[in-house]
Amino acid sequence: MTVDRQRLLKHLEPLLLAHAPSGSESEVDTLVREFIPADVAHKTWQDGADSIVFHFVGTDPQAPATAVTAHKDEISMIIKRVEDDGRLRVQPIGGLHPWAVGEAPVEILAPETVPGVLSIGSKHVSHESAAGMLKDGTPLTWDRMWIETGLSATALAERGVRTGRKVVLARHLKKPWWIGDDELLCGYNLDCRGGLAILIEAALGFAEQPPAGDVYLVASAEEEIGALGAVWSVGQLPVETVIAIDVVPVAKEYGVSNSADPALPCKDRAGLYHAGMVDHMEKLSEGLGFGIQTAVLTSYASDATLAKSAGSAARACLIGYPGDNTHGYEICNVDGLVNSARLLQAYLADPLS
Repeated sequence: MTVDRQRLLKHLEPLLLAHAPSGSESEVDTLVREFIPADVAHKTWQDGADSIVFHFVGTDPQAPATAVTAHKDEISMIIKRVEDDGRLRVQPIGGLHPWAVGEAPVEILAPETVPGVLSIGSKHVSHESAAGMLKDGTPLTWDRMWIETGLSATALAERGVRTGRKVVLARHLKKPWWIGDDELLCGYNLDCRGGLAILIEAALGFAEQPPAGDVYLVASAEEEIGALGAVWSVGQLPVETVIAIDVVPVAKEYGVSNSADPALPCKDRAGLYHAGMVDHMEKLSEGLGFGIQTAVLTSYASDATLAKSAGSAARACLIGYPGDNTHGYEICNVDGLVNSARLLQAYLADPLS
């Protein structure tokens, strides 16, 4: 079975452009269902947690069943209040940092999408204004920022803009960007749209070679706010093992480089990954002609360890494609994405019993 590099990238681009803040993921739902046709899987459904599950029947009744997750949602913002002058105050949904975004065009997801600009205000000011203290090194926090829409509070209300509406970076900012002689792909939503592209490639690859054991591919919901979708969805499946596909941070402290070698974490803040699965995948990667990068992560958790810590699975593993600038304008080695897909396919053909 082979990974179709061009097909993976073809699916990834529209996924990067889609808006899917946690809990409002319908744009990605539509794409995932389009890219994995209903007749490819034995059964497909969207569960109560809003995750989409694709069930593939294995060829070996003795092989273990496995759940594989990649999350649909992105870090974003939510309106905390609409002020009298029409300014919108926001809070983050997930790990979005104001200094990683700065002043930027945004879209407010009301019944009618409303454009705005995430703002800090003029810089030619004193401490009387919001940006004044920032010029002296005061940390940038969400309470110092607002969204300008050019509309009054009354006009915003007429368009359905209110407390609780979600806000995302404007779509044109999400277009992929290439550097390093097209070796490195950049974008705001490579976490975790790269994982979804890998999940889709695995599903389409089963037409060529079915998995050994039953496989449940899960496009999970609300990962960025605690893996809520995976905790529920994996817990409803007849599996003991869950594999998450996600970006892994490139950092010297972790020994992870932005290379073609996938990252296999051994531990993160939520728990341990299964040592036997890591060892087995390391051997599989040798046969595929690339290496792996093991890591112990701190400020990180995945669908897999959070599902395991909640009692939804007994064994957790993570196949990570390396990414720099995580939770910002991310940079990923394309061969890291492709080899992560190859490693996933190889494991599902030869899972650890």
